[in-house]
Amino acid sequence: MKTTASLTQQMQSGKTVVAIGAYDAFSAKIVEQAGFDAIYVGSYATEAAAHGTPDLALMSKTERLWIGRNVAKAVEIPVIIDAEEGYGNAVAVMDTVRDFEASGVAGIHLDDEALPSKCPFLPGIPRNSLISTDEMCGKIEAAVKAKSDPDFQIIARSDVIGTVTLEQYYADNMMERVVERSNAYAEAGADAIFVMALNERELQYFKREIQAPLVGIFATVEPIPISAFEEAGYPLVIGSLVGIYAAGKGLLRAMSKLRETRDWNQITDDMINDKEFFEIVGVEHYRSCYTDYRIQ
Repeated sequence: MKTTASLTQQMQSGKTVVAIGAYDAFSAKIVEQAGFDAIYVGSYATEAAAHGTPDLALMSKTERLWIGRNVAKAVEIPVIIDAEEGYGNAVAVMDTVRDFEASGVAGIHLDDEALPSKCPFLPGIPRNSLISTDEMCGKIEAAVKAKSDPDFQIIARSDVIGTVTLEQYYADNMMERVVERSNAYAEAGADAIFVMALNERELQYFKREIQAPLVGIFATVEPIPISAFEEAGYPLVIGSLVGIYAAGKGLLRAMSKLRETRDWNQITDDMINDKEFFEIVGVEHYRSCYTDYRIQ
């Protein structure tokens, strides 16, 4: 079964698909080995891993596409990828959809931010601005028309929360604007709507008010347990930062200990071993290839 069809079936099954953030093929294989349903390749983690920079739209479509293709090739579970704002207008969005669909990923999400985008939760970074609802609907219509596989997921996200401070967001009841935009995007043809709920009350509010399948997220700003998304009936939830934050913590701990002890043998408990590494990268598969095809 194609991963696009697998993702669609899982999202329609009544269960909550859990997609964990990976930033390269190696981390994606670990997520798959851990037993999760899907992989998420986001801008926050890939820009940090590839460039060592914050999420400020410093990664090109070509770079993100290359990472997505390698991840999709490395795992058998579906891969969902952050396609930013489609890398341009509606014409560019059509090309983006064709490129990412051809790469083997099962779906993308598109945001309604004005270019260049940036993560709205980076300290000291100016707030975002949005394109009009009508322009975003045009992008979604173009994305739907461009895809050749009906199961390829076009997920739309409104970044209203990223345009103002949290105090203003709540004072002006701007969740209503999220709902208004999200319902328009669903009417334009989006397969699902990505929402940023900061607590379980908001999670339930969006589920009640938005007339479309919902994609949730858990991260440091949205510290909601997976079980809450399951109870609310969200078809998909993304753990965007888990992979890169866990890897960063482990590497910091091990390198600090190595610097202090000056002895590799003192950090073995902080590392995977050869057997675990060989299993992740699939050495046995390639060993059998050398035997089967009589490679010298």
